[in-house]
Amino acid sequence: MFRRFRKVLFGTVHNGQKAHLFIIKRKEISFCVTDFGCTITSLKIRDEKDSWTDVVLGMETLAGYASNWGSFGAVIGRYSNRINGASFELKGKKLSLSENIEGACLHGGFPAWGNIIWNAKKVCKKNACGVCFWKEFKDGEQGFPGNLKVQVEYLIDDNKQLSMVFRATTDEETPISITNHSYFNLRGKDNVKDYELQLFADRYIDLESSEKIKPVAGTDFDFTKKRRWWSESMLQANPDFKGYDICYAATGYCGSKGIPLEGTPMVKIAEISDPISGCGMSVSSNQEGFQLYTGNYVRFTPGKEGRWYQQNEGICIETQSFPDSPNQESFPSVVLQPGEQYEARTVYAFYNNMKK
Repeated sequence: MFRRFRKVLFGTVHNGQKAHLFIIKRKEISFCVTDFGCTITSLKIRDEKDSWTDVVLGMETLAGYASNWGSFGAVIGRYSNRINGASFELKGKKLSLSENIEGACLHGGFPAWGNIIWNAKKVCKKNACGVCFWKEFKDGEQGFPGNLKVQVEYLIDDNKQLSMVFRATTDEETPISITNHSYFNLRGKDNVKDYELQLFADRYIDLESSEKIKPVAGTDFDFTKKRRWWSESMLQANPDFKGYDICYAATGYCGSKGIPLEGTPMVKIAEISDPISGCGMSVSSNQEGFQLYTGNYVRFTPGKEGRWYQQNEGICIETQSFPDSPNQESFPSVVLQPGEQYEARTVYAFYNNMKK
């Protein structure tokens, strides 16, 4: 079985803690991940010509990740996406969070999970290897209740798959939604406007509407059939169109429990393909929803190999619970109870030359 594993020093953060980079290589896929924010810094896929393409955006240095706001490749928690008003009520008590964007708390607020050092260890399983990270967050951190124990596991395998598992337990009721914020560019360069996209979701979330979960049929959010996601006609109709930043209800959404627990089954949620390189990616998850984000707000961000990332150079498929669920009575509960184990799973599977 071909596999290599290395651990190297990545740098030192402001408080003197050392960050490390874990480099894991298999025959057809390799990746680098750091204990600074459980951040995936590179993910390389081998094609039939024996060339390797790095399919995620990122930075070259620890300082680049520490100073960037875009959460490139980082873990997101305690609650991904937005909580409006930067507050929510639980058991009759109003809890305040940090407001870090437009009157809301985005991705858990401060301190961000992607900007701290995690414990880490090598993991090897049958035909797969990677890294497991873990950390305990105290009651009241980021404003959320409960002492929360979190485990983040990334594995790559011989089928060109990147698997993610997010586990958590709490000693007090607390809302939770954990994801990873990787930006994918299957060509490794250029913008992604010509990529084709299919989403296995027929509903999307609209918090501004009285009908919070709406059908995609007849809207620009409809990707139930594969099509190019960027539309010149849409741009003509809406000159302010920058791309997509919208949450979908996955096909596995059942309307009863908003968080995945141990044993929650996975379903396929997305398929992305690059017509130029022939590289494709399918995404499966056991989460109730996922955010489609096309890098609309990336501007002159220093990246790898001297590049400056611009708008629409990466696509994010962020598996998660619905945004603002702690404040939405019509949404399923996203509160993790003591004695339960949160277990969110996502698999990104890659293929070349349009062969699956």
